[in-house]
Amino acid sequence: MVVNRQRVVRAVLPSAVVAGLVVAGGAVVVVTTGGDATATATGRRISATEAAATTSYWTPARMKAAIPLGVTASAAPSRSAARVATAPSGWKTGTYFHGLPSLGALFLHNGTGDHYCTASVIDSSKKNLLITAAHCIHGGKGSGYATNVAFVPKYDAKTMPYGMWTAKLLIVPSGWRRSTDPDLDFGFIAISPRPSDGKQIAQVVGNNTLVKDKGFTNSVYVDGYPDIRYETADHPIYCRNTTKKQSTYQMRFDCDGYTNGTSGSPWLMNYKPATRVGQVVGVLGGYQKGGSVNWISYAAYFDKDVWNLRAAANQQA
Repeated sequence: MVVNRQRVVRAVLPSAVVAGLVVAGGAVVVVTTGGDATATATGRRISATEAAATTSYWTPARMKAAIPLGVTASAAPSRSAARVATAPSGWKTGTYFHGLPSLGALFLHNGTGDHYCTASVIDSSKKNLLITAAHCIHGGKGSGYATNVAFVPKYDAKTMPYGMWTAKLLIVPSGWRRSTDPDLDFGFIAISPRPSDGKQIAQVVGNNTLVKDKGFTNSVYVDGYPDIRYETADHPIYCRNTTKKQSTYQMRFDCDGYTNGTSGSPWLMNYKPATRVGQVVGVLGGYQKGGSVNWISYAAYFDKDVWNLRAAANQQA
């Protein structure tokens, strides 16, 4: 199902990325084409020195103390202060489990403190890309990119069977950066290879497959990392349900338990238990940055915009 976007406020990437420019001391990456000056995405490149500092920064104590993005240390475990006490009667509820190799906790610092979201490994020719919500790695209009970004695959009860991996590139759509467009609430992270053997993240933990234009009604699993204050055992959560259309460019998923921290969770269709991977049709985010209550979640509809941003990320990775 192809959604025809006619909104002039959208700044999307072209399908053919033909130029890349690194400016500001190598910290900023601008991807553009010669045909459309508005079709740009500005990423943030992370130096080897900064990546090494990130490895030192995330001690076990800091990881334990990190709180979900979007809440303060004193806030109740929810998506918003307006959250009601419980989900409606009969609502589906997520199940805690021990995680997936391609799914992980995404730790970051955004200027307000140490936080975490959810990210997952996605297919790319360089085998080093993650997908998450844009709001996990960039604050939107008037803000900037997060720092000290690190990915821990299959993080479970503070165990790290695959270690910690640092980011080398963060990139979100220009429409998110300029106007916090909820229909563009997705982003990519290029991960540095493992120092011990040079292997890329997808070579070690596998990857899901990015898909687009799959319509609004799909049976999906949504897997993510909820608020540790709500799930004190510190396990990820999963739930299976059928998505529905929320609005022109937004999908909806109903299941309780998706507190802050699950932002960026992949929406997996055609999940195969034997291989433990599936096809990503969305990531938890979008409208209300994923939802104002724990039992209704949202995701931006995936079409050419996410496809082209992945191409840009892969080129610069």
